[in-house]
Amino acid sequence: MNADELLSLISYGESEVLEFKLDSVRNEHLARELGALANYRGGWLILGISDKREVVGLTRTDNEERIQNLCYSFEPPLQIEVRQVAVQDRSVLTVHLMGNYDKPYAYRAQTRQIYYIRSGTVSREATRAELRRLFQQSAQLHYELTTLQDTNWQDLHLMLVGEYLAHYRSLKMEDYSPAEQQTLLHNLALLRDERLTLLGGLLFGRNKENVLPATGIQVAAYQGLDKAAPVISNRYFGKPLIQDLPLLMDYLDIHNPASFERPVAARQEKRRFPVPALREAAVNAICHRDYTIKGSPILIEFFTDRLVVTSPGGLPNTQTLETVKLGLVYQRNPLLVQYLYDFRYVERIGRGIATMFAAMREQGHPDPELTAGDSYFQVTLPARSTD
Repeated sequence: MNADELLSLISYGESEVLEFKLDSVRNEHLARELGALANYRGGWLILGISDKREVVGLTRTDNEERIQNLCYSFEPPLQIEVRQVAVQDRSVLTVHLMGNYDKPYAYRAQTRQIYYIRSGTVSREATRAELRRLFQQSAQLHYELTTLQDTNWQDLHLMLVGEYLAHYRSLKMEDYSPAEQQTLLHNLALLRDERLTLLGGLLFGRNKENVLPATGIQVAAYQGLDKAAPVISNRYFGKPLIQDLPLLMDYLDIHNPASFERPVAARQEKRRFPVPALREAAVNAICHRDYTIKGSPILIEFFTDRLVVTSPGGLPNTQTLETVKLGLVYQRNPLLVQYLYDFRYVERIGRGIATMFAAMREQGHPDPELTAGDSYFQVTLPARSTD
């Protein structure tokens, strides 16, 4: 980075990925900024710049050494690139935090390990919920196996479990003693430590929305281009997934009517959205949503010109929009994916996004639009005219 590039960067001011500091600050403050940037998505720490974007310059000669030492105070160590740049007759130090695929990064303080995160332009210590999310994003924690407080095996809809075992595993619950049934439910990851797992609650929970509020799917259809338009229909799917998935697919078909190309004799059915693309978008949202995020259902919204599917949770570690489009597989909830594979909704070979793109192109649609935010992943399917 040369002086002109650095001045251009400074002109934008601090952001989620850019922090200014004077080199007179204490090491603990620098560690907080480094850790927060690394646990976000990387970025830049620039020493010698004030909060008002003034080029003050460096006052110490050991800045590079202290930064390197701080980076080795993290577990795992931070990967950085350090450069000293002359700007307006003063020297500043640019610290570029490289790929952060090993996050979460913990700063080893004297008495404990501290996990820092970035909230806008502020760096702070992560809460328990945020820390859980960081570990899940790193694949060091499968949140689907966490247990739900104040639950037990009686909170499972055992009739649904029995139907699943009979249809997909060729097992009969009645062939097992009560003790063996308990062992079976633990082996299926539906119970853990005598409590219902999040996976068990999602799939077979007797009172799913009581123990897992707002983890369902909200479907809305609008007669217009945005949410200010009149609502045609609105339905929330909050029952166990084994019950709701067939109903959800039927409901999506209702809002994806067929038409026929002229001449009518040809009877070539066309829909506003190709059925494989629509279903893949919905199932992918269920498979890969971040269930550590509370109170945010999956949103499936029909507008006159598009379908938008929004799933809570950004892309996990190692994933980018480019790798998603290439079909490189990362399963945030691998056990849930296994069950949906049993239900014949997924293939487990990473073809979901490719299937969406192929189905849209085959019917002459524009490509799907993929958008990844910090707390959501969104798929937009442009509609075809039914005129």
